[in-house]
Amino acid sequence: MARLISGSAFQRPLEQFFEEKAIFDKATLAALKKVAADSRQPFETVLIRESGLPEETLFKLLAEAYNLPFCETDEIVPFSDLPERLASVCAREKLLVISITDKNLLLATFQPARIRSISPLFATLGYEASFQITTSSRVTLLIAPTLETDSPQDDLFSGIHSLASTLKASENRPRETEKINDISISLDTPSVSELVNKTLLLAVNQGASDVHAESTQYGARIRFRIDGVLIDRLELDASTAAGFFSRLMIMSHLDITEKIMPQDGSFKVTCEDREVEFRIACMPGIFGQNIVLRLLSGAEAVKLSLETIGMLFDELEIIKNVTRSPHGMILVAGPTGSGKSTTLYGVLESLADPRLKFITIEDPVERRIQGVQQIQVRINRNEPERSLTFARGLRTILRLDPDIIMVGEIRDAETAQISMQASMTGHLVLSTVHANSSAETLGRLQNIGVDFHLLMSCLNLVFSQRLMRKLCPECKKGRALEEKEKALFGKMSVEQVFNAQGCQACMKMGYSGRTGIFEFLQITDEIRDLVAQNGLIESMKFIREKRLRTLFESALIKVSRGLTDFSELERVCGPCL
Repeated sequence: MARLISGSAFQRPLEQFFEEKAIFDKATLAALKKVAADSRQPFETVLIRESGLPEETLFKLLAEAYNLPFCETDEIVPFSDLPERLASVCAREKLLVISITDKNLLLATFQPARIRSISPLFATLGYEASFQITTSSRVTLLIAPTLETDSPQDDLFSGIHSLASTLKASENRPRETEKINDISISLDTPSVSELVNKTLLLAVNQGASDVHAESTQYGARIRFRIDGVLIDRLELDASTAAGFFSRLMIMSHLDITEKIMPQDGSFKVTCEDREVEFRIACMPGIFGQNIVLRLLSGAEAVKLSLETIGMLFDELEIIKNVTRSPHGMILVAGPTGSGKSTTLYGVLESLADPRLKFITIEDPVERRIQGVQQIQVRINRNEPERSLTFARGLRTILRLDPDIIMVGEIRDAETAQISMQASMTGHLVLSTVHANSSAETLGRLQNIGVDFHLLMSCLNLVFSQRLMRKLCPECKKGRALEEKEKALFGKMSVEQVFNAQGCQACMKMGYSGRTGIFEFLQITDEIRDLVAQNGLIESMKFIREKRLRTLFESALIKVSRGLTDFSELERVCGPCL
């Protein structure tokens, strides 16, 4: 077994190796070098595509050049038998797993130039990887069965891969501007348009919150964010990727010729009788465009409950007590994607009363709520004075006689100031802030220039939150606690915890759905008096002690109840063992 030694198993340029071997005449070798230079592709890539050598002969030469064995076995380990993260890396990099023993991996690749860059990935997963070289056709032949599942979405998933592999550069021309009214899953007429439609449909069906289309040196990769984690779904060659990006930009009415400045847009599709809005953010990179699509169910009126979001009984009681007040502020803190807006929707649902008027101003309106007037922030970059900002919209809302106001996000001192004034004039104001914890939220608002004494007088509750993936109920497996784990639970009576396994129901991920963890801080008169006397910094220790529980403690409760596992706890809250 040969191992690629860090520092380089292959000391000479690949071009020099083939020149010394006299495999090509000088003219052919010079032509291959020129193609590689003009296209900015690795020489190896051009060699595989343009050399004309028999495939097996070529890859045996590459194995010799890189001082690695040539692999001819057809016996491989299926991805379904591998841990989720390891399987994901191997599928993305098109690696055959020849054997796995303890923490030692033997892999086969047809891209030896990639070995040095991907080796550290396996080290981070706790594996020592060794490599062999094989042919690209053997990888294609053997890797496809390892990706097969029995899920209802298999036909669509395989159809996307099939369609992507059959597209030609001639078919990648930009098409006319049009909105999709329905997403077809027919494979009769392969086109970039159909590839895009199928990808969007798969994202919707698999419950993705975002679709990431990222340009790479060799084309593009498509990833879905499902339950907060990015999952590789598709790889495109360079020509197909260009058409894929152009199609998305045309659907969003963006300028496909813009190569420098970022762009934002949106479009709507009707998918299986469900209207879905896609918000697009486009940023040019060194290899081409990078696009992120956010999926919004904007056309659907939904009902959310705080119980389904994951709040515990004592947390629900705090919400109920605070919202009994007809005025004041409630703030939810957390990073992007932590479920802040969803929680506020749940609070609005809990306050539902036909005698009250609810108005929200959001960017974007992610969900429609029955009986609530919802306003979308709109920014006009050409005429900023005609923009509808949070601050401008909030001033108008105050003249519409609301009882309860939801502000999507407090981004600046002006919005915060108007929100506080609204809360002091007989309105209950709900909003979100980007901060790591409930206590840090106070410092965050003070840093952006908020009148802190005014804030403390009108703030009733601030809580931070995160989202953790829930274990799949179909395949989770219980086990006894280890001694170091027992110490974490303290006085909690926990007999066993559960681990993720992976099955068809959860697409081999081991997780299905998410639940929230929360850190509640109720602003009492005691806290207000202490901050007024000693200032925020001096009072911070006391404030932290007044939290109901920390995010970590909330996560431990979810682990103890079998809703999630220690792996997910560490992903969200950091190392604990």
